Amino acid sequence: MRILLICILSTFIFSTSIAQNPSFKPLESFDAIFARAKKENKPIFFEAYLPNCSHCMAYDVTLKNPKIKQFLDKNVLAYQLDISKRENGLFLRKQKVYVPSTPSFVMLGPDGKPWDVQTMGDELNTVDGILTSLRKAIDPQKRDEATLKKYQQGAREFEEMLGLANFTRMTLDTVQNIEIVQQITEALPKDKYESELGFLLIRKVMLDNNNPLFDHFINNLAVYRKTNDSVTVRQVAENTLMSTLFSSRSRKFNPERIAGIKFGLKQIGLTDAQIANRCIVLEVLIDLDKDQLATATDRIKSYYQGKEIPAKEKDFWCKWLTRKADPKNPCPLP
Repeated sequence: MRILLICILSTFIFSTSIAQNPSFKPLESFDAIFARAKKENKPIFFEAYLPNCSHCMAYDVTLKNPKIKQFLDKNVLAYQLDISKRENGLFLRKQKVYVPSTPSFVMLGPDGKPWDVQTMGDELNTVDGILTSLRKAIDPQKRDEATLKKYQQGAREFEEMLGLANFTRMTLDTVQNIEIVQQITEALPKDKYESELGFLLIRKVMLDNNNPLFDHFINNLAVYRKTNDSVTVRQVAENTLMSTLFSSRSRKFNPERIAGIKFGLKQIGLTDAQIANRCIVLEVLIDLDKDQLATATDRIKSYYQGKEIPAKEKDFWCKWLTRKADPKNPCPLP
């Protein structure tokens, strides 16, 4: 009976997963897709999905509508992209596209550069909703790529900047994202900081903690927990702090900036030991960037509190501590 039940469940899962949708072309090699796009001078549309995603399955039904198929056939080269497959995830990464949730609509120009990236919620899962999203994604005046160009030329429309914050996050344009989010948070009235919009900005588009909205958030976590799931509030805070800490720009941070990150990690409940574990590598690298070898060495020794350093960890530190020294000089760690 148990084996029969497993077989039935397996059959059900298989039957409800996403099969080839007639509105889309069969996925071929990415080189072939780009060659076709260049030849036909058409943008490339990918619906990024996961085979076990219930929202994706619901979208798949709507995407089979003849009106949508007609639009796709006429205007784009359309494919479905299963991002559970490693090669597909690597492809998106190469095109500088990050998909935080599924389904997402990714529109690339014929040259492969991102035109528009949208995470698709249930509220858009209608024929009209999908067509509106697709039309916007290919519109040379309204697609995200065009809106970003207008922003770079001086446009500062608040609603457009909200969309751009999401676009720059999903296209891995961290520098532009930080700038846009900074301007949004400066324009957002303080009485909106604790609103649904304020929390959404932190949760969905914020990659750096150095702005007035996040400062308010990290100092008033209890307030946000009253209207949002407490686990989500903690995760949101941690995600922003860690994306800041692990960014390439972090090696330029001054001690005050790092202290602010440590304060935030303390606010969400991390112990001093956990905070030190997350920050030690960055702090040592900053010391070494300043040619402060003795300071870096003392920092490492303090981190281990007089205990013997495990062999692999010692090898790691010694490589950094001796990288500018004469190879014959011994590692300064005991």
